[in-house]
Amino acid sequence: MVVCLPSTPKKLAMSIACSVSGAVVLAIGGYLSYVNVEPQRARTMARDKFVLDTLKKKYGYIPPSEVRRMARDDSPKEHK
Repeated sequence: MVVCLPSTPKKLAMSIACSVSGAVVLAIGGYLSYVNVEPQRARTMARDKFVLDTLKKKYGYIPPSEVRRMARDDSPKEHK
């Protein structure tokens, strides 16, 4: 920030201008981050799916979340 000692109207105006410009930069950064979230998420999900498909095809890998889901689906059938 601009030093306001001794305080003058010009220095006060400069301090306000610096504060407003900083807020504008933060707002623009937040907006751009929000706009780019979905494309990044889509790329990440596609990459994860590709890796899991490759591991499944090559080694028969089943992710832990799928194993738990399969176990939950099978457990009521065993108790009947």
